[in-house]
Amino acid sequence: MTLMNEAKQLKDLHVLRRPNGDVVAFHARNLQVARLSSEAWDVLNRAAQRPWMSSDHQDEALQALLDWDGSTSETVQREKRETGVRALTINVTQVCNLHCKYCAAGGDGSFGDPIKKIVVADTLPALAELIGKVPAGESFRLTFLGGEPLLYPEGIELLAEEASRLGQAGGVKVDFTVVTNGTLFSQKNIDLLARFKMDVTVSIDGPAEVNDARRPTKGGRGVTEQVIEGLRRLLPQKSALGTVMLSGVFGKGNLDLMAAYNFYRQFDVDWFDFTYDHHESTAEINRAFMLEIGKVARHAFESEGEAGLRRIHTFDRYFIALDNQQQTENYCGAGKSFLMMDARQNLYTCPWVVNEPKEVVGHGGKVWGDKLKAYEAPLIEKNGCQDCWARFLCGGGCMYIHRQATGDKHRVDQNYCDRTRFLIEQTLLYYEQTRGYEKGESHV
Repeated sequence: MTLMNEAKQLKDLHVLRRPNGDVVAFHARNLQVARLSSEAWDVLNRAAQRPWMSSDHQDEALQALLDWDGSTSETVQREKRETGVRALTINVTQVCNLHCKYCAAGGDGSFGDPIKKIVVADTLPALAELIGKVPAGESFRLTFLGGEPLLYPEGIELLAEEASRLGQAGGVKVDFTVVTNGTLFSQKNIDLLARFKMDVTVSIDGPAEVNDARRPTKGGRGVTEQVIEGLRRLLPQKSALGTVMLSGVFGKGNLDLMAAYNFYRQFDVDWFDFTYDHHESTAEINRAFMLEIGKVARHAFESEGEAGLRRIHTFDRYFIALDNQQQTENYCGAGKSFLMMDARQNLYTCPWVVNEPKEVVGHGGKVWGDKLKAYEAPLIEKNGCQDCWARFLCGGGCMYIHRQATGDKHRVDQNYCDRTRFLIEQTLLYYEQTRGYEKGESHV
């Protein structure tokens, strides 16, 4: 789907024409981006009008495009199929000090479970089991989630200490992430994050007039100023942390992405993440979101070039994939390299399905292999995306979002597909502007 550009397809070539007439092509398998001549557009029209034409009678220009389509890049990187868990997210707490309007964890971070925080002593053996299976020289990522995880910093510290010890003993690099609402950045908590060089994601939906309405305390009080004060304490120690990202949720009732972008820019963080509300199901709101993210991307690129655009996390991820020619067969590692643990040590494949009994795939460090067999095949294959031009950048999409919209993890949500294709098309056009490759040139 395009909102501002025409598009045509020739097998695995996805070709876009800007309003000014420039033609940009994307090779879906090889993840190559090229600038084509204006005549190429006419060639594609001829191909569409005469599909019966045999290769012996095709004109030279069309044959050149077909030759490119049929080529195989020697530098394309196929997704590594890891065996075993390489990432674990833990609900350190299942309680929160906020009451976000769109909370997917029961409105209070609990997921409807009376257990409020993890029992560290019961969790340490699971860490030993999972990290102990990672081959030396590889990495393992441990993410702390909630509820609000910084309500239990003592638990985070004990788990991080043990994970670090296990990693050192086995020659495994352990990386840490915390996802927080940003209201609890005391100096003690900041020191904890810095000690383990954690990546930090702060959930905030934009300026106070929006964020205070969407993410208030349980008593209805706004917390935006509190988050700003916390960020001003955190960011001077940024060099001691991993990356820092501000993440907002956008949909009906919050579609002013430009206001959020301008608010985010005052902070010296690595990325901004504009997440679409996965509960929103209307095509109208989906389209409005695409228009807004398109405006933000254009403003970021025009004012700060590639660096500005890539502060928007989605565009940075796609740029990295294109630079490396890295195919993605799985949107995420759910059920393959990634698992989620709740406060009872139950294991799931996704943070959003916590407390759904049928979604449990293990307990503690024990993974039930029979439950994971359903996740073995690549998502592109399971979701029927083999013919989509965007497949190796999308990776089949989010199973939870698909299930929310269609009732089936593997029946894709059309709104999701439209939104993802739009973002990828925008990326391709900006990528060509910054790299400027002619067809046939290497871009790695």
